[in-house]
Amino acid sequence: MDENCYNYDSDSIIFILDNGVKFFPERRCISDDSGVVINLSENSYRFLTLLLKGETDKQNIINQVWHEQRGSVSDSSYYGQIYSLRKTLDLVGISSSVIKTLPRRGVKYMGKVEIVQDLSESTPPQPQPDELTEQPDNYPPPTYPVAVIPQETPQSVSHKTAVPAWMNSRHWNILITIMAVMAVCWLSTLAVAVFLFIL
Repeated sequence: MDENCYNYDSDSIIFILDNGVKFFPERRCISDDSGVVINLSENSYRFLTLLLKGETDKQNIINQVWHEQRGSVSDSSYYGQIYSLRKTLDLVGISSSVIKTLPRRGVKYMGKVEIVQDLSESTPPQPQPDELTEQPDNYPPPTYPVAVIPQETPQSVSHKTAVPAWMNSRHWNILITIMAVMAVCWLSTLAVAVFLFIL
């Protein structure tokens, strides 16, 4: 994997946001206090990490989030990513207004941000006194509810299957955009023709 994907020096840190929501950069996910986990796409992970570290400049964000394309991305991709992040934050109980657009400058995260060291991988959690009963060696570990939500469609919380990779490709997005433009042109032409026919 491209080492640039990890150029944010996350080094096992956790960002604690409003309402106790946690963002785990190394694991590329957000979780709330109820145990719901939302996995982030590569671009969402990069974008959110930059915002939480205080980056506000639009061009700097574009250059780092889409560095494989050398920052040559459309405004619609940039604003679409902001929209996607706002929807994701809504799903874990953080108001989308914490991501504020700065006209002609960029975007800024306005909510609470606290950075703490993630010790969960190096230090296993200690059992509580009521959990000190002896368990057999093959006793299964506890399971917790996890909801994995495709990043491109965060509103479909109940959607259990992963979105195919080709649907997230740039070519697919361009094709859908072209088809939408053609449909609008066709409908406009049809409306004008009907209007002229009535006259």
